[in-house]
Amino acid sequence: MRSVILLLTGLLVGALATFSASNALRLRNAWPRGVMAVIQHHFAALQNAQRDKRCTADTLRPHLDMLAAISADIEPAHPDAAQTPDFRTQARRFADTTQRLASAPPADCPALDREVSALKDACNACHRDYR
Repeated sequence: MRSVILLLTGLLVGALATFSASNALRLRNAWPRGVMAVIQHHFAALQNAQRDKRCTADTLRPHLDMLAAISADIEPAHPDAAQTPDFRTQARRFADTTQRLASAPPADCPALDREVSALKDACNACHRDYR
């Protein structure tokens, strides 16, 4: 009986230690995932505005401003990949595009179509190489 209790206690302690370690490893990658989730949210909002034909500067500005702000966090959030010159080039291309869009939002839906396409190309280029 004593050995069964010790075995169960060991299993419980092992399970708790495993859970704690896996949680710590998951949290280690929270910032890069968070940066990408925010970018994905605001990019989807631009696509929804495009689909719904709500392409006014007032509708687009909050999302473009947030994309421009969060684009500065791409390189720091991915320190291993940021050592690669191509990753830095692609991250800066995305940041430059979002900065340009935030400073001069598209005036109509056809212009937004072109800009969303450029942003999508920038995202896909990086994800194709580094995801």
